[in-house]
Amino acid sequence: MGPGKDLAISGALPPQQPAGAVWRGLGIAGPETPGVRPSFREVLQSRRFLVVAHRGASAYAPENTLEAFDLACTLGADVIELDVHLTRDGEVVVMHDERVDRTTDGEGEIASKTSVEIRALDAGAWFGEQFQGVRVPTLADVLEQFAGRVLIDIELKAGVTVGWPSGVTEDAAVSTKLATRVLEVVQRAGASERVVISSAGTHGIARAHDIAPDVAVQWSVFTLDIGAEVASAAEAAFDVISPQDYAATESNVAVAHARGLAVHIYTRGEDDRVARLIDMGTDAVKTGRPDTLRAVAVRLGRA
Repeated sequence: MGPGKDLAISGALPPQQPAGAVWRGLGIAGPETPGVRPSFREVLQSRRFLVVAHRGASAYAPENTLEAFDLACTLGADVIELDVHLTRDGEVVVMHDERVDRTTDGEGEIASKTSVEIRALDAGAWFGEQFQGVRVPTLADVLEQFAGRVLIDIELKAGVTVGWPSGVTEDAAVSTKLATRVLEVVQRAGASERVVISSAGTHGIARAHDIAPDVAVQWSVFTLDIGAEVASAAEAAFDVISPQDYAATESNVAVAHARGLAVHIYTRGEDDRVARLIDMGTDAVKTGRPDTLRAVAVRLGRA
């Protein structure tokens, strides 16, 4: 059995509110309905609560794979979150770590491998034998299959390192190159209004905002008091600020909202922690269990 596999994938899934519920709440056409869809920015400005599947339904399927994203949609996610890097030949591929070792049967840095080499890796067997043969998707793959079904949170990983206690370091040459390539893929897919570009660094998302101001951007921050970061994000016309779970307080949420920023928070917490985050007014919670998150949000009247 693989890590976190406490849901029988082959069994009947519990009934969930459809992923398109947020669109109906806005009174506009949803992913399952032909017609005009809301942009990510419009959804953010509506302050509707969003269920975000962190690396897909990563508690139940191998993270950052098409299988995890598809299951997230089935389990009621409004947004799928994923991480991206560049291969040696400039392909944008979906993986969290800078090395392939943890989540594939290969070894080495993504940046040192070609897209063909990445495609040959098994990205599922580490999680469970039923996922053997699952491949590393490209960003283009994900957009093609899911941009019409859910919104997509694309986190720029290459060039950004988070360390303790050193904080965030960013190689601007790497992160801005990645941001530029990500936008090329997004625009080619016609998905500019369906995504938010995220990072713990500022250079990559600032480049994204400069190139495509119609694309929403999100900044992940690591301080306890986020007032200074909120001011900087508002000045830069970012859309979302994403403090850490330990910095989730009513005061931080209120400060962000007062400057027009949505607040999205990742948590590993159980239902009681998720409920607390929802109660304090956060606009989205990110988790590998979108089904349980939606159930809590429904119980609290936020979904």
